[in-house]
Amino acid sequence: MPSARELIGKFSDLKTLPHVAIKVTQMINSESSTIQDFEEVIKLDPILMVRLLKLVNSPYFGLANKVETVSKAVVFIGMKNLRNLVAVEALRDLFKEKEGDDSGFSRPGLWVHSATVAILSQMIAKRIFGQDGENEFLAGIIHDIGLIVEDQLVPEELREAARNYKNGDQPLTVYEQEVIETHHAKVGGMLVLDWNMPEDVVLGIKKHHDTSKEYPIPGVVSIIHIAEYIANRMKYGAIEGKADPLPPYLTPHMKERMAEYKVLIKDLPGEMSKANDLYGDDK
Repeated sequence: MPSARELIGKFSDLKTLPHVAIKVTQMINSESSTIQDFEEVIKLDPILMVRLLKLVNSPYFGLANKVETVSKAVVFIGMKNLRNLVAVEALRDLFKEKEGDDSGFSRPGLWVHSATVAILSQMIAKRIFGQDGENEFLAGIIHDIGLIVEDQLVPEELREAARNYKNGDQPLTVYEQEVIETHHAKVGGMLVLDWNMPEDVVLGIKKHHDTSKEYPIPGVVSIIHIAEYIANRMKYGAIEGKADPLPPYLTPHMKERMAEYKVLIKDLPGEMSKANDLYGDDK
């Protein structure tokens, strides 16, 4: 079986991530990039440009006057919102192919799971910990990208691992390691590192199945752990019909803030609807 690095190399060769998405991500991480630089790159992708203008003119931002230029839109929504919009737009089509089977894995189902984890992660960061939640959203939307890599390159082995997971009592990564000799958290972590994602986002993706140690609260890893637990319990799991337990180190925290989490869960459908208005597929 190929190693995680070999899988990523083959995945990259397929050029599945649009050039514009990679370029924008790199520019956001560069202090020398200007608004004009972003405008020139975004105009190369008409669909992304339309979505950017839709986002900035949505009720979410509540601007009095309509924004009609890319440069003004970038100023209003901010770099991290732009980065997250690009990530959603770039990855959306990867999740459309291949409906599920008896393994419980499907790309459309994984997209719903990823979007749910992203929205929950941002809600948790904002409401529970008073942070902006943009990095948590980004980590959530791409935390399972390693499964897409595996599905594209070793689909039968991934489905075997998923079936074993459905019938077993260990995390999915254990069964992936047995069958594929690597797992999606490792693959995804390497991939987003190549994409120059922020360090805490990379760590969140690499460690989102790691329950062997305690991670800082708050932090991207711990927030992703909580978001995944809630999403799975609400039947939005990565593999249909499976819900892993909450990592033990987070139990005291959730018990202490249970009232706040109950309100958050109650508000989740509304937040998902709002996110769909902003990021939904209306091509």
